[in-house]
Amino acid sequence: MHLHLVIPHGAWPERELAAEVTRDLALPALFRLVGRGRREPHVPIDFDSWLAGRFGLNALPVAPLTLTADLAGAPAGYWLRADPVHLRANRDQLLLSDAGLLQITQAEADALAAAINALIAEDGLTLHAPTPDRWYLHLPADPQLATTPLAAVVGRSIEPWLPQGSAALRWHRLLNEIQMLLYTHPVNDARFESGQPQINSLWLWGGGENPLTVCPEAPADTVYTNDTLVQALVAAGKGRVEPLPAGGGILKAGGMAVLDALALPARYGDAAAWREAWSQLERDWFAPLLTRLQAGEVERLALSLPELGLAVATGPALRWCFWRQPRAPWSAP
Repeated sequence: MHLHLVIPHGAWPERELAAEVTRDLALPALFRLVGRGRREPHVPIDFDSWLAGRFGLNALPVAPLTLTADLAGAPAGYWLRADPVHLRANRDQLLLSDAGLLQITQAEADALAAAINALIAEDGLTLHAPTPDRWYLHLPADPQLATTPLAAVVGRSIEPWLPQGSAALRWHRLLNEIQMLLYTHPVNDARFESGQPQINSLWLWGGGENPLTVCPEAPADTVYTNDTLVQALVAAGKGRVEPLPAGGGILKAGGMAVLDALALPARYGDAAAWREAWSQLERDWFAPLLTRLQAGEVERLALSLPELGLAVATGPALRWCFWRQPRAPWSAP
């Protein structure tokens, strides 16, 4: 069996704290795999960029990709993700929280989308909210905007990451109008009274044409993942998608497995949860697969850690490489 493990968000996002956050993190099976495997360092890249390259794309058209799963029969044209967010004033900054912390109901999403559509209809725009946390904006044409993925802005000031381009000021004004509408909407009045954070803005990102002008190429016959975007990429590339199993000990066939347990803790800056996610991956994946590799059940095991700029390839011969010491991925190569 040949298996490729992809481990995104393996680098703590605050570089100056990375050494402290990873101090004394004991992952003996992973360290052995990294130390005895053939290490191939590369320039660290974010997970979305890694995905684009792996699937044969120059960039990820996130909106049309996930739209296929969320909104059957969506019309052709240009689409942006327009996800609901909460902006919190902090001195002279506006800090962003995504829908993962907002617990939006579908009824709230429908009511807010209807109000926004009444505001933007004359601009030829239509907002769709097929899920509580993934919303989409249908545009008459490509707005030529440079946008930033939502995950990269969570917990940060939004100012440096607002849409850029020749028409950026128009879009900033439109977002301000939407924010004023949301501020006075009954949905947010009710949320305020119940102590919930308000849904007071949208984050625009991930634009692209539907249908896709360039189709992705699935990097493996089977991809195991619970990540919505990866599932959409594999489906668009005519590959086979399977839910991520509970661990490497029960995996029956090869392919690619995307282990995304580190994503949410990294996004929200929860160092304790991030460390625990590493320990869970060690128990459920690295230790069982190391045992299977040594027993010859796994012929080849590859690891990709995009943000750490590291790829590792291992095989049964690693059991004989006694001179190679265990190595943490943060200290490789």
